[in-house]
This record gives sequence, C-alpha cells and structure tokens, in this order.
Amino acid sequence: MTAPRRIHVTHEWGVLEETVVGRVIDFTFPAGLAHGVPDSLGFLPERTRAQLPRWAGRSWSDADPEGYGACVAQVEGLVRFLTGRGTTVHRPRALTPMELRSYEDGGQFSMQTFVRDPLLVIGDHVIETALRLPARYKERFGLRPVIDEAAARGARRSVVPPPAPVPVPDLRTATGPFLEGGDVLLFGKDILVGHGSGAATDMAGVRWLEELLGDDHRVHPVPLSDRVIHLDDGLTAVREGLAVVCREQFTDGLPALLADWELIEVDLWDAVNLLAGNSLVLAPGEVLVDERLHRLAESLTAHDVTVHTLPYDAVTPFAGGFRCSHHPLVRTLPVR
Repeated sequence: MTAPRRIHVTHEWGVLEETVVGRVIDFTFPAGLAHGVPDSLGFLPERTRAQLPRWAGRSWSDADPEGYGACVAQVEGLVRFLTGRGTTVHRPRALTPMELRSYEDGGQFSMQTFVRDPLLVIGDHVIETALRLPARYKERFGLRPVIDEAAARGARRSVVPPPAPVPVPDLRTATGPFLEGGDVLLFGKDILVGHGSGAATDMAGVRWLEELLGDDHRVHPVPLSDRVIHLDDGLTAVREGLAVVCREQFTDGLPALLADWELIEVDLWDAVNLLAGNSLVLAPGEVLVDERLHRLAESLTAHDVTVHTLPYDAVTPFAGGFRCSHHPLVRTLPVR
C-alpha cells in the first residue's frame, strides 16, 4: 500500500495532486436581509444583492430551487472532473444541527462550498483561519477531519485566534485578526496577502501570518478595493510569469512581484459578477475556467495555456468561483 503523500503547497501553479473541494448545503437566508442588503456585503454580485431581500428568512432550496439544484450539480461536477484526472479529492463533513445554529445572524446560514477561506496550507503548515463574516465561523468544524488527517501525515497545525462576532453591518469596523485563504496567494517564499476590503483579511491578520512564518517567507500586504472580498477575485497565477489580473481591485497598483509578468486583464464587473479572476490552476499553464468566460479562455489559449471549462454560473452568485471552491493539500512543481 502506498504511503500518503506529505502535505506540501508552495506555489499557486504546481500540479494539483490532492485537494479539498467544498460541498453545497441548504441554509436559511438571514431574515434581516428583508430590510435591505448592508453596505458591508457590497462585494456580492449585482444579481445576488437584488434577490436577497426576496429570499430573506427562507431556505435556499425554497427561495431558489432551480439555483440550489444547479449549484449542487455544478460543485459535484467539479469533483468528478478532478477525480477523473486522478486528483485525490477530500470533502468537508456536513455540519451538525448544533453547529449550524452556532454564530447565527438571523438564520442558519453557512456556505460550506468555499473551502478556500477557512483553511490555509503553506508548505507543510495547515492553518485554521479566522473569517470575518460571523455566519462563516462554523465552516471550520466541517474541515477539522481533513486538518486532523493532515496533521497525522506530519503537517504542522496552527489556528488563528477566533475573533469576537459582530453584526454584519459592522463588519468593516470589526476587530481581528482576520485571515482568509482567498486573500493569500503563494509564490514560493513570497506570499501575497490581500487586505482592506472590509469583508475579509485585515492588517492584524497579515501581521499574524508574518509572525507565524518568520524569516522563512516574505509576506507582502496587498491593499484591495471594497468592491471585492478577496485578493483572488482578481488574481490568478497561471504559471510562473503569467497571471490573470483585475487592475481595478488593487488600490495601490499591482503588486511589485508581478512587475515583469505577462498579464491577461479582466475588468472589475467580470471579476465581481463572473469571478473572472478566480480560476482553478491544474498545473503550470493548465487551468479550469467558467464556461461563460469566452474572451478569457481565448486569451489564455493565445498564451499557450491549456484551458478546460465547466458550468459554474450557479455557484458564482455567492461571490466565489473555482479557486474559492477548492484548497490544495499537495501541489508538485515539475522538475526543470
């Protein structure tokens, strides 16, 4: 019997050998949304913000049965695609009724789909992060069996101090540290960490990660617009030297790390509403993108990138795409 591989992720573009993929669960939309969507949720796609007041207080499967069913099918389609390539796929366990009731804010809300955020793997270090949106705190519980198994395979384990919950309208002034996986991109010893959106990672979270990693890594804070939730809304490192970027999300300009890279640009509307900057890198120069993104697929192909497409339009309304829906446990860089 082959021994399990060691947990190891150092770059965004290594060959994806083992990963966690989220699950879709039914939930109740917070009743308070009937009075309007707070500014703190301004990162949501336009279509979703328009629908939320009508869905408030209702279960997803009741409020939007077609969308709910399609979301389930599309996430399971992603799993089949990855396993069909030989990628080992883990899933979070379903939350218990008691876990679902924890950190309530007007409804049993939880999106176990976007496993990128409550988990962070850097090298052989597995980190349980601290999410800013209180209703998402509970996502860690479903991932703990995965983290336990990683630790049993020799991975180091750390936990960001859990923050005190605040009402959703007060998210932007909440006190962290907050650290979310969607804000962290790995470039070997250099790590970009987005902050400042007001809905996810803050500078306290950036400093926490910097202290944890010490001199082994260089952590680069990247200020973001509040129009996006995470750095990976508008940044995908497709291979060394080539990235998909949304310039409009970077309030202080593109990270210096990308100064000499070739860039394929997407606009802010596509980044927010279609998650155009949130692709899944399968290997250096091989990506999975939403089938609606025809121009992006053509641009990637023109840069000698192998492009795969799947439907994901029922998932992206909740501000997450293909990168958000998985978190690598083992990525291998080809030997040069």
